Amino acid sequence: MRSLAAKLTIIFTSIALASITIVSIVINWVIGKQFCFYLEHGPMMGQWMTGRGMMVRMLGPVELDYLQSVNRWIWIIGIITSVLAALAGTLFAKRITAPLKQLANAAKKISHGDLAHRVSVDTDDEIGEVARSFNSMAKSIEKSNQLRRRLLADIVHEIKTPLTVLRGNLEAMLDGVIDPTPKKLAAIHTETLLLSRLLDDLRDLSLAEEGKLNLKVQEENIGSIISQVVEMFRPRASEESKHLELVLDEDIEPILVDRDRISQVLYNLIANAFQYTKEGDYIRISARLDSTIAGGADNPVILVCVEDTGEGISEDDLPYVFDHFYRVDESRSRASGGSGIGLAIVKHLVEAHAGKVWAKSELGKGSKFFFTLPIAS
Repeated sequence: MRSLAAKLTIIFTSIALASITIVSIVINWVIGKQFCFYLEHGPMMGQWMTGRGMMVRMLGPVELDYLQSVNRWIWIIGIITSVLAALAGTLFAKRITAPLKQLANAAKKISHGDLAHRVSVDTDDEIGEVARSFNSMAKSIEKSNQLRRRLLADIVHEIKTPLTVLRGNLEAMLDGVIDPTPKKLAAIHTETLLLSRLLDDLRDLSLAEEGKLNLKVQEENIGSIISQVVEMFRPRASEESKHLELVLDEDIEPILVDRDRISQVLYNLIANAFQYTKEGDYIRISARLDSTIAGGADNPVILVCVEDTGEGISEDDLPYVFDHFYRVDESRSRASGGSGIGLAIVKHLVEAHAGKVWAKSELGKGSKFFFTLPIAS
């Protein structure tokens, strides 16, 4: 038998029937015994009737009919009660199994691609909790599927753009339309670098998500790493008329990090700040020793902040900025919006160093991106 409702109905009915049978037998026995006791000790019969056998032989048809009637009604009521118990068990079983069937149907719909389907939550008991967990799972699956589709679309877009430029230039050179001048070759080289960078980012992201990203950790001066990356952006800041500031505490100690990976973290954060700022805005990078974030004075960390006075991030978008291929403004072009991988890589690289990363922002008032690096090895 595969139906849970049928199983529950049979169980409830069996329990009710067994209980009623036992109660009927006990009542029948008690009534008979009490009736005989009454006859034996009654005011009229007690003087000359002794012994149960003599008492039973002296019972008249009225008394026997009375006892049989009592027994008969006990069994009739027991049968009626059993039927009512079966009906109540059926209704109760359906009430229990109806939400489970709804969950099963919802699971089938989701498995067939209807990821927006949800189940109704009508109770606060365990079944209601299961329904809420199911809806939460379905929402997570729907979001993951949306990110997957966006991931595929963005990968195609990001790869197709440099390939189109490369193909167009190479075909024009082969047809003799343009000459392979150093300027044209430099443009082709730039596109190959962009394509290579994207593929490297995708590889790093995949390795980081699987926990297979190898770090070449050694003692490094974090201030030196930050200064070196910031200097890479000086020409861009001058070209775009943006103010680039660097503030480093003098008491920053050397720590164990992978220099290339931390440089990649800083590069992605600063590049992100440049993408969301305009002419005249400020971009400020700071680093200091902090003992208030991760365990107090006994476990100090290096706190790095990349702050800008750009357009900021809305409260709805802020929780998702570290998801891969998530763009705050989907209408941004590739040139200004980036591929959407940078902040996801930042998160994984910082966490691979046992650090934390988070962001604070207010729309129209700029953004602050923080990450920590532990001093202890």
